[in-house]
Amino acid sequence: MKFKVVYTSVPPIEIEKESLLKLGVEYIERPAPTEDEVLAIAQDADVLIDRSEPCTRRVISNLKSCRLIVTPKVGYDNIDVAAATEYGVCVANIPGLSVDEVSDHAMALLLACSRKLFQLDNMVRAGGWQVFHGKEMQAMWRGISLIRGQTLGLIGFGAISRAVVPKAKAFGLRVLVYDPYITPDVTEKTGAASAQLEQLLKESDYISIHTPLTPATRHMLGVAQFKLMKPTAFIINTSRGAVIDEGALYNALVNGYIAGAGLDVVEKEPVKMDNPLLKLDNVIVTGHSAHYSDQVWAEQRRRPAEEIIRIMSGQWPRGWVNPQVEAKFIERWRNTGASA
Repeated sequence: MKFKVVYTSVPPIEIEKESLLKLGVEYIERPAPTEDEVLAIAQDADVLIDRSEPCTRRVISNLKSCRLIVTPKVGYDNIDVAAATEYGVCVANIPGLSVDEVSDHAMALLLACSRKLFQLDNMVRAGGWQVFHGKEMQAMWRGISLIRGQTLGLIGFGAISRAVVPKAKAFGLRVLVYDPYITPDVTEKTGAASAQLEQLLKESDYISIHTPLTPATRHMLGVAQFKLMKPTAFIINTSRGAVIDEGALYNALVNGYIAGAGLDVVEKEPVKMDNPLLKLDNVIVTGHSAHYSDQVWAEQRRRPAEEIIRIMSGQWPRGWVNPQVEAKFIERWRNTGASA
């Protein structure tokens, strides 16, 4: 039987499959947004390429031939890694992908919020230039503050967050970091300072979220946290939408607890057009685009095929998420020549 690879997503991320086809791999590419649809096409797959489709315990337990689940991105919260490990299935992602892109985007949102770029642009397009020195323009200018000397708070201190630090410091920002899993000496080596969450919320003029979505971080920013922030502060989120309680964010924005928000992500994507955040002029939403660059797009096309070839040749994945699966994997596949 041919080695079977199933990609359960749809473009825009196309997988570079030519190298696989040269190896005689059976390759199937079909949208599968539900568990049942994933199982319908991938139950006998040797490899499942899964971008954001549900890869739950139920799905994984019914993948009879699967050796590898690979996602063409960094995040893998849609994959039940514990279940994969239990069933002897390797999970791989693309670590380090989009570090510069997302950190650049976070800074871009910070600058756009701080300088009111979108409000000013909309005002000009509505014919407001003629009142450039009038009361309307002066009212628009209020709240634009010098960035140098202000404080940026980073929640989470992984690779992307650390890449933000030198970019923020180049603008003269003081940087605070909250990450309970990082020791202060690691933070200090980057030129930032460690802080407890309450201190960070109270002192920061901008807060940028870079924590993964876990049960512990879901809705970690709610009404109580927004009330601790400065009324002139902005929240930036290029991580996962559900880290923020969206209803609490809306209330914080309309009641003046904070000044504005720059969001690349929202709780439910794609965003619904009746989402009340879209009606606020102090909110920027960029459609989960922070990760993109032409260079990253090419890597996302290439890397899954490389990981599949490694598994086929008896090697472990480069972007191995669950190396603790090794013994179980070898036990399950010892007679197939699949172990590294």
